[in-house]
Parts: sequence; C-alpha cells; structure tokens
Amino acid sequence: MVSISEYISAPVIDLEPEATVADTLALIAKTGHQGFPVVADGRLVGVVTSADLILAKPHEKIAELMTANPVTAKLDDDIVSVAGVMAYNHIRHVPIVDGEQVVGIVTATDMLRASIENIISENVERIFTFFQTLHPNVTLRHIRVEVASLIPTQKLLDPTELTLRKQQFKQGVIYPIVVAKRGLLYHIIDGHHRAYIAYKKGIVEIPAFFIEGDLGIVKSSDKLGLKSLKDMVLVSEAKATRSTP
Repeated sequence: MVSISEYISAPVIDLEPEATVADTLALIAKTGHQGFPVVADGRLVGVVTSADLILAKPHEKIAELMTANPVTAKLDDDIVSVAGVMAYNHIRHVPIVDGEQVVGIVTATDMLRASIENIISENVERIFTFFQTLHPNVTLRHIRVEVASLIPTQKLLDPTELTLRKQQFKQGVIYPIVVAKRGLLYHIIDGHHRAYIAYKKGIVEIPAFFIEGDLGIVKSSDKLGLKSLKDMVLVSEAKATRSTP
C-alpha cells in the first residue's frame, strides 16, 4: 500500500472565508494552483476552486462560493482509496487533515503522477529483473537524485520524444528515471529525455529508481566521452555536424 502522504502538496496554501474572489484570483495567478482549502480559526470549513469563481463578482466572499464540509483524507490513507473517492465524487482537490488541521492537499494531477509512478514501477521491475539475471547481487530502491549528479550513457536526443516529455513536464508529471551509481555520480540507464528537460529547466532533483551494484552500462559514458547532461545533442544537430565539411 502506498500512502497518500507521498504525493500531497505541503505546506498547504489556504484562504479565509472572508477572502474575496479578487483575492483568490490573485492567489491562483501567483501560485498556479487551481484550488485551496478554506480555513477559519485553524479548522477546515470548505474548499474553493477556480471553477467556483466562474461568473462570480470580484467583491464576493469565498464563504458564499466554497464547497462546505468537503471530502477529506488522512495522511495514512492509501492512494487507491483516495483516487476512488475523488472519482466517485467527481472532485479534483482533496484536503489532507490531521484531526481538524489541514496539513496538505492532493489534486487530480497528484493522482495522475501517483498512478504513472506505480505503472512505471512495474516496468522498472522488469528492467531490474533483466539486470539481476546478469548481476545477481544488485538491489533496487526508489530515491531522489540531484540533476547535477546525472551522467548520460547515450549522446543523442530524439526531437519527438523530447517534445512529448516537455508536454508532460508542463502538466506537472515527471516520470522517475532509472540510474546506476559510480562514485558520487549517477549514470542514467533509462530516462535521458526526462533528465535533459529537468536540466534545461533548472530543476534541482527528480525521482529515480536506483539499481545498486556493479553494472557495466556506466562504462558507456566513458566510451562516448560524456561528462554531464549538457553533452547531449539532438539527432538533427548530430547529423548536421557530421555533414559539415
């Protein structure tokens, strides 16, 4: 069972019931979030989303527009049950509570990310099983890696694949990559396009599955002379370079 606590947005940004539509629109513009818990005296009293603001006047109070007594979840609830509740109730934002205190919020995007990561986990297990047949002592664990510590094991980037991954990043979905380690650096086994986009966007850390053991694949970086993600190039650029006299 995977706990919802691994996917919540925290610390949570909330609104008071006396906040206006104008206040909420300003907060949406500032944060990019589309929904907020409404809290009074430290207690959750409602949820307001961008959909609630359609046709509302700027001076209207959130208390008049919010969904009172919203569906909530607890930190130790599993993602499957929370996703089921969200689907059944047709809601995209669920506050996470500890007693009456709001400690986070989970969104439909968070649920998508959780689903993808768990599907990816199954694929990674297959990759891991393959390496385990070659290296019986390897282990697998889920970690976060610094993008600056990543070394590619391939030089070329496919433009179509890169465009697809960029779209996913815009939606807030970052698939975990697969890495092996040598010294202090992590060598990419799978996920070069995701890692490259994270590097270009200045993202500090990304999720990864770490296959720990002596894997020969890390030697590919040496053969290609790759020392960082900036050494990667688009296929079209590589062809242009080869054709230049």
